[in-house]
Amino acid sequence: MGAKRANDPFPVMENMTVRLVREYLQRNKGIIIPVGVIEQHGYHLPLSTDALIATHLARRIGAKAGVLVAPTIHQSFSGGGLPGTMNISPAVMSLVMSDTLTTLAAQGFRNFYILLCHGGSENARALDDALKILLRTNPTFADAMIVFMPAWKLGTRTIGYQQGMQERDWHAGWVETSMVMELAPELVRMQDLKLDPKPLLQLQIDHPDNYQHAEKIVDDPLVVPRMTQRPDIKVGVMGHPERASRAIGRKIVTSIVADAVQRLRRFEAEADGVYKEVKFVPAPLIFDEE
Repeated sequence: MGAKRANDPFPVMENMTVRLVREYLQRNKGIIIPVGVIEQHGYHLPLSTDALIATHLARRIGAKAGVLVAPTIHQSFSGGGLPGTMNISPAVMSLVMSDTLTTLAAQGFRNFYILLCHGGSENARALDDALKILLRTNPTFADAMIVFMPAWKLGTRTIGYQQGMQERDWHAGWVETSMVMELAPELVRMQDLKLDPKPLLQLQIDHPDNYQHAEKIVDDPLVVPRMTQRPDIKVGVMGHPERASRAIGRKIVTSIVADAVQRLRRFEAEADGVYKEVKFVPAPLIFDEE
């Protein structure tokens, strides 16, 4: 990579200049796209938690792996409805991502690493589908590689997201709280920590989509339900933030960054722009669903 200038803003693309990005493209075609959301995270964490985590992780990964980091995408579909939450539909989010990748591909980028740090089920499914459709239908990406990297699939199983999911710590619990304590401690307000009443808290711990409730005009399996956030949920924490600590956050961040850097180095070394056949396992038939 050569010597780094004292004022070189790499790997933060938004702080770079046209010349600096052009020089980067001469040596590397990879770029990390962090994805978060602005949504409810209880009374103790900022609305920007997912975007904040995505930004900090991506920049640490990019600096170590030598890969440029694009501006963070803050707009996604949350599904929540508490004050401060900003929703755009999963379809619009997918278009934003597709257009972002298309404009970057036109500039010469070829290896795209999408670091998703927002775990909303509708959002993640839509993004996964959009990336596959983009590769299937857009010839601009004939020799491009797209890597979908949800943060909860990175790091070790004994610490962080994977351990949290085993313990049903889904949202604004000890995992995310610990990470923000490490990445932006000035934004954590543990003195304001509050949880929904135990029955509601347990409902959300049992399944993260239990924050929703369904309504139908006619109760029949063929009638599409209207899904909204339960009106009795006022805080929206799905886990145990009281177990959080900055030391835990440091371990989680270190584990995720180390795993991601190792993967990116391998991807960058092996990506040759040629698609080869791999094993395909179809999804379950929708006709089998009740």
